[in-house]
Amino acid sequence: MKEDLENKMLAAAISAVLLFEPEGSIIKISSGRDKGSLWFQEHTRIIIGKTSLSNERSKRSILR
Repeated sequence: MKEDLENKMLAAAISAVLLFEPEGSIIKISSGRDKGSLWFQEHTRIIIGKTSLSNERSKRSILR
């Protein structure tokens, strides 16, 4: 019973925040999560030991 009340209060709090905040300001990907340019992605993949994007894209798909 107590857990049910807590869940309802949590849902009400989340709903209130979503209703009163400007549209799109809460649920938005931060700029730090942006993948960056293709040049940056390419060099990052090579640094961590993965194949380059150009090589990865040129492979044939197994599911064809």
